[in-house]
Amino acid sequence: MSVGRFTASVGKHLSLTRAPSFTWTSTSGSRSISACTSGRTFSTRTISPMAPLIHAPRFMTSSSTSLSSLSSLLSLTTSISLHRRYNSTTTPSTKTPPAEKQEQIQGSAPTYKRHLLICTGTPAPDWAKKPELSDPYHNLLLTAVRSLEVKVNWTDEPSSSTASLSDLPPSRGPRHDLILFPDNIKFKNVRYEAFKDLARYLEQHPLGTLRPSLEAATSSSEDGTFTTELVPGSGESIALELISEPSAVLVCVHGSRDCRCGDQGGELYTILRDMVATTGLAQSVKVYGVSHIGGHKYAPNTIMYPSGDWHGNLSVEHSGDAQQILFDALSNGGMAAGVREKNVVKPIMVEKWRGRMGMNQKEVVGMYEQMVSQGKHSVEEAVAKEEPQSLFSAPGEALYEDDGLKEQVNAVSIESAKEAPTKTASASESAEAAPQKVKVVFETFQKVRTEIEAKVGERILDIVKDKNPARHGVYQALECTCGGELECATCHVYIEEPYHTRLSPLTDAEEDMLEYAVGRKDSSRLGCQIRMKPDLDGMVIKLPQY
Repeated sequence: MSVGRFTASVGKHLSLTRAPSFTWTSTSGSRSISACTSGRTFSTRTISPMAPLIHAPRFMTSSSTSLSSLSSLLSLTTSISLHRRYNSTTTPSTKTPPAEKQEQIQGSAPTYKRHLLICTGTPAPDWAKKPELSDPYHNLLLTAVRSLEVKVNWTDEPSSSTASLSDLPPSRGPRHDLILFPDNIKFKNVRYEAFKDLARYLEQHPLGTLRPSLEAATSSSEDGTFTTELVPGSGESIALELISEPSAVLVCVHGSRDCRCGDQGGELYTILRDMVATTGLAQSVKVYGVSHIGGHKYAPNTIMYPSGDWHGNLSVEHSGDAQQILFDALSNGGMAAGVREKNVVKPIMVEKWRGRMGMNQKEVVGMYEQMVSQGKHSVEEAVAKEEPQSLFSAPGEALYEDDGLKEQVNAVSIESAKEAPTKTASASESAEAAPQKVKVVFETFQKVRTEIEAKVGERILDIVKDKNPARHGVYQALECTCGGELECATCHVYIEEPYHTRLSPLTDAEEDMLEYAVGRKDSSRLGCQIRMKPDLDGMVIKLPQY
């Protein structure tokens, strides 16, 4: 039989040919897989058995996958040994995860409502480090949909052919296909001049309403496409296509942004795609490689749709994590967007769960703490015991054994809190010592300057929210919507040299939020993350136009 890039001959011996330089062989007895190539030898790595690590699909429907496909997935991946020898003389060293990977990650996913992928057709290794700065198309799209809380990323998927676009309005830039999640809809050959109309179209079709309306409109279409004006009377006609695969798994493979995403994310991406291809599940789930989604220190990172669950710190040394991700995506693929209740259905692999689309940090942490307090999950004992889990269970059936965990676990630590003072003065010293002060200057986009006296330890956010009459000139100068929780970029400011290098280092969380800042520059920072220090005396804080 032929499945994707694989050719398999079924019999007593199963032979799979993956690439000209590799031959994968499997026998029905040992079910071992060897990778070999001329002139090179490889080291050994073991992928753990599949069945003991799989949690049950909770919403298995005929629309998501077939039982036979799941059986084939089990039979092809149980007890697999993958031989990888990079050279004949060197024994590969065991990779030791950095200390930061031990941090709990619940609540580290950003808050958003929808997700757009730009089909670039460009391989991930050729991507720029920061698409939002280097690609005008990406930047303009992000600006147009930011108010709708839509996340934007690149994918290496190619766009549709532009051979038949002679009847469409001309564009001064490129055209790309855009894939919308969790609606699972593709907008074909969108030019940047249509971004405002696209934003209005999404605003008029809230989450959970767009795909049902298009399914009705395309019921008589043979190819599942539908052409419409995004805004009636605008003349901007766009072809929309219903994506056939009900589930999607997005893997961050942005190596130019961070090598961990390129190496570990790229390997997980390959594992997932191979699993899908070899088991005949290509019509049920689609795996996408995408640009930086945030939190590269948790690499490899994935997002599953339509559920919108984020996971990080996934293992590429054992197949269990990849199988869990794949099965959960399959089990929820038949569900219409918006049906899955965000605060009801509990996530899989909760110890690696970063969050869920539509949930903010407090909601994610609250769900995690509730699961822990109810004794439904223990990270340490689950890892140590690796107890077999049932493949199937009825909806609502507990997925985790009661392990007697009684103490509540602190789920997340906010990186900005790391800058809190470590030395505490005595009460008498605090009373006697007056707070040290510095002078800073706020400069508006119109070059109007206001000098403010600030206390050491204060944040820029604290200054612009202070109702003190002495600070009236800068009161509410910044919006600061999230109140310093690193969930927005509305306290965006510019700090130029020599003061920029004196600021505390940029954290991953701040870097992620700065992607949403309009007019971002090298001197951009978030005001909620900048605390006054003596060496910042005289600093000029420039406010952006928007």
